[in-house]
Amino acid sequence: MFKKFIYILIIFSSSFGLFAQDPQFTQFYAAPLYLNPAFTGLTYEHRFTANYRNQWPGIKTAYTTYMATYDYNVSNMNSGIGGFILQDRAGTSNLVTTMGGLNYAYRVKVGKYSECRGGVSLVMNQKKIDNTKLIFNDQFITGSSISQDALAVDKVSYFDMGLGALFNSTNYWIGFSGRHLNQPNASMVGNIEPLPISGSIHGGYRYIITARGSGKTKLEEFVSASFNIRHEQKYDQLDIGAYYFKSFVNVGLWYRGLPIKKYKPGYPNRESLALLVGLEIPDKNFRVGYSYDATISNLKINNTQGSHEVSIVYEIASKRKRNKRALVSCPKF
Repeated sequence: MFKKFIYILIIFSSSFGLFAQDPQFTQFYAAPLYLNPAFTGLTYEHRFTANYRNQWPGIKTAYTTYMATYDYNVSNMNSGIGGFILQDRAGTSNLVTTMGGLNYAYRVKVGKYSECRGGVSLVMNQKKIDNTKLIFNDQFITGSSISQDALAVDKVSYFDMGLGALFNSTNYWIGFSGRHLNQPNASMVGNIEPLPISGSIHGGYRYIITARGSGKTKLEEFVSASFNIRHEQKYDQLDIGAYYFKSFVNVGLWYRGLPIKKYKPGYPNRESLALLVGLEIPDKNFRVGYSYDATISNLKINNTQGSHEVSIVYEIASKRKRNKRALVSCPKF
């Protein structure tokens, strides 16, 4: 029982620390609008995505995240438009974070098969907790089942802004994005607690083994390596891994952690190993991905039971659009 309490305390504490205000996905390329607004519209025409993450189910009331997105390639205006809705639930207090965002991206062609993109994301956020699941200090003093202190701890809403940029080509890509650029006040108790700016650098390379069709637009087999580095104040996180795709199956292996950097005691620098399996229905632009994160930090996998994540990506485009060479070199998951 005591160990369970310690794990829950760690989760609660982390909700005010490293990346806590930013839910994360192992399959971050299957959540492109959330990763970087410059990815908005980087598709043939319409794209729908859905993401679900259950982190550490072995620890009661850990993290559960849901997200749905839509974006569209406005090709005649060199633009992409889209939006997303995300909800994250965490902790014994049922801390619920809800986000609704609108994205816009603009592209400039710099070569026959390369382009630069810039994007902006405007997001409304709300955080709230369930006071009935908490015990406040005045309840210990008065013995009452109702807390007056709880009236001051309920919910907070704030506007957030993010920017991103991306260079993309047939075989490689590099991008960066920043969140909380306006540093909104996210305090739920009336204090001034501006969110620190959070940054991400992501990129990779894809080696095409075989492709077919006019312009070699239909890939049959390739390998891809990519990374995502995130930074917030003095804390950093690295996701690095590789994929192999053949016919309709995509498999990948990822590592999350930064062992070369030493934090102060209590802050682990290695977190998980993740295995991913993705399936794609040929010529239907429909993909499903599943990943499992095996915990390798001090929390240990037998306590957390790892993390499960599912993503669904569906694209709709006319045959004329699909036959064009697409500048989408990054992985789909």
